Amino acid sequence: MSQKELTATFTRQAEIMGAQVVQVARVGAIAPKLVEALRPLGSKIALVDSPLVQTAGVERALAEAGFRIEKDGAAFARQADSGIVQFDYGIAETGTLAMDATDLKTRLAAMLPLTCVALLPEERLRVNLTQVIEAYLEQGGWPGYFTLVTGPSRTADIERSLTIGVHGPERLLIVLVGEEGDGNGR
Repeated sequence: MSQKELTATFTRQAEIMGAQVVQVARVGAIAPKLVEALRPLGSKIALVDSPLVQTAGVERALAEAGFRIEKDGAAFARQADSGIVQFDYGIAETGTLAMDATDLKTRLAAMLPLTCVALLPEERLRVNLTQVIEAYLEQGGWPGYFTLVTGPSRTADIERSLTIGVHGPERLLIVLVGEEGDGNGR
């Protein structure tokens, strides 16, 4: 499957599951897109440092736009409107995100705020879960806390009444970063 086909399939599947997917051509376009997308969702941001966050200047751009950035503390992410996290892989066939969430701050920023913003380089898209597992094993080991995210949090009761956002974020914004660089020097 070509990169273009992977991106199209991932986007379609993620949107079917309720995520919003935004594509940016290069790392430098991440921060302005986040300022635009997050402005109506509240001003408090839980931010986890990552190669994309640092290379794109996300913290500076959000602070200059008037957002309050939270990066640590005892109550990290508990009152944040949005959490920004770089994910490791995307699974095209299901629109699922995968990450090593062993770091507690990563888990908190991805799961506690009402909106989870997932940053993902397009080149990290894989066809299926098997390819993602193989990629982790090729890196030398399995994560201590492995997380898969498919759309916003959802649950249903015995009468099949669906509720969004009970056990995690009610909104999932995926920012796919084009092939002009992924923030990891690749």
